[in-house]
Amino acid sequence: MQVNANLIAIRNVQISQQVSADNVANVATDGFVANRAVVLGERIGISPEARAAAANNSTTDLGRDFVAMSVDKATLNANVEAIRTQDRMQEALLNIRR
Repeated sequence: MQVNANLIAIRNVQISQQVSADNVANVATDGFVANRAVVLGERIGISPEARAAAANNSTTDLGRDFVAMSVDKATLNANVEAIRTQDRMQEALLNIRR
């Protein structure tokens, strides 16, 4: 059972939420440059596009950030449910052996 994969996904959701929350919190801050979280293999980082946009003084796209936060919530719920299901399956297997 691959609980570790679910835990990695949950950690990535946490980072993505932090990036989006930072963008939303600083939407009215003069000179703030929004970041974007992108998946890089098993981890998540800041997109090259966001780094390039920093040179152009781009601003936060609230629509994009709110959509990202909604996707993150669904991803988190799916991974938590997968862990719960794996836990119930393991418990059922242990009960069979008794």
